[in-house]
Amino acid sequence: MTMTDQQLLALINKICGNQDFQSEERRRDIHRLLLECQQLPGLRKSSYPLYLEALDQTWEWVIKNICAFEPKPDLAVQTSLLKWINGYLIWRIKDLYLNQAYQHSRESSLDVYINENSDNPSTLLDQLPDGGFETPTISGIEGYIEKLRKQKIQETFEQLERYVEEDPDHSFQKCHPRKRPDCNCQLLCQRLLFKDPPEKLTHLSRELGIKYDTIISHWKRKCLPLLQKKLKDLGYSGDEES
Repeated sequence: MTMTDQQLLALINKICGNQDFQSEERRRDIHRLLLECQQLPGLRKSSYPLYLEALDQTWEWVIKNICAFEPKPDLAVQTSLLKWINGYLIWRIKDLYLNQAYQHSRESSLDVYINENSDNPSTLLDQLPDGGFETPTISGIEGYIEKLRKQKIQETFEQLERYVEEDPDHSFQKCHPRKRPDCNCQLLCQRLLFKDPPEKLTHLSRELGIKYDTIISHWKRKCLPLLQKKLKDLGYSGDEES
């Protein structure tokens, strides 16, 4: 970043103090803030195909919620801002993955090739989000300013993670392939969705010594529906995306 902590905080305060949401000055300040945020060292990166969409939605969320940002007293402003943005971005990636995986589970097997005509065919499972890749070039940042949507995803998924971790009725722990309680839905959710970075089913298959077809079938037919049911119980319908 090119700004000091004091300059960054001053810019945020200036944006929040300007209540004329249509003014050119406020638009310019928001534009400047987004450019600064994009240069944050340590900004979450992923090879996930819908990463840019998740990043797009994250910038929209930042624009709408920047006035709710509160720097941690024990951290630099830039560090606090990075953690705040990355926390939401990670949940957006997982939310998009979960919805994509669920749609594929309803329409076809998750191990069907989604780009079989390419030189390096891959399945949906191979596209699970992970780190270590450069962010693709992003343009049209002004468009983010014009596309503000209501976002309640982060809170819902935090509740979902807590529920799966606690599993009060043991519904996730009890859901496992026959004679393989070590391959239960709680473990799969923790490793595939909530771990950062998420693991891949192929890795878990080798680690647990379970056939790939068995573990993928269980994840697709049992665990994903359990997750979807709990999401609905938490009030998430998917309409938040529109």
